[in-house]
Amino acid sequence: IVSVSVTPRIVSVSVTPRGVVESKEEEEEPTHRAAPVGDPELFAFLGGLGLSALAQRFADELIDAATLRLLTIEDLESMRIPPAAAQAIVEAVSDATAAGSKKLVIHELLDDAEEHQAKVQSELDDHRAELARLKHVLVRRIPETLVCPISCEIMKEPVLAADGHTYERVCIEQWLASGKTTSPMTGEVLAHTHLVPNHNAKSTIGAFLDEARKLGRAVDSD
Repeated sequence: IVSVSVTPRIVSVSVTPRGVVESKEEEEEPTHRAAPVGDPELFAFLGGLGLSALAQRFADELIDAATLRLLTIEDLESMRIPPAAAQAIVEAVSDATAAGSKKLVIHELLDDAEEHQAKVQSELDDHRAELARLKHVLVRRIPETLVCPISCEIMKEPVLAADGHTYERVCIEQWLASGKTTSPMTGEVLAHTHLVPNHNAKSTIGAFLDEARKLGRAVDSD
């Protein structure tokens, strides 16, 4: 009587010339589970949610990170994704999209601010260059109300601060941006940091410089 038992091992049987049956057990080579294929970005995203086990299902459906952003909870459940996992995925995608949009808006605002600052600085440089050209005709006393207390130069964009004094916009903005909250003139704490354009001062400065330009042309013609 011959009894045969089946085990996970592989059994090879051979017959010798004498009819004696020899059996030999061989160890079955271990099989390795294939790693999930598909979009690496999506795999990393699912891993961050603790849902790496679902990666292969998305790969089978040919869904990548870009496509995932378009799916709803219902779409995911139709793929046999558990409801709780489907909700977690959709919420995470929504949060990531909102964060990305916020970063984009911030970058745009920063770019606009840098562009504006560069334009203001360029105009101020031109203003200072003109003052240097008119230096020979600005020998008479310049009214103090036209001069910025910080730069000690005739202002181009005069603004009124909370302390009641007028400053060149770029100069007072740099003062405040450095973390200072006090008045450059009095040293007292400013009630607020809002700056208001001083139109009267700008008009007076414009008239003063027009007169200086006329004097400059007259001197040059002589």
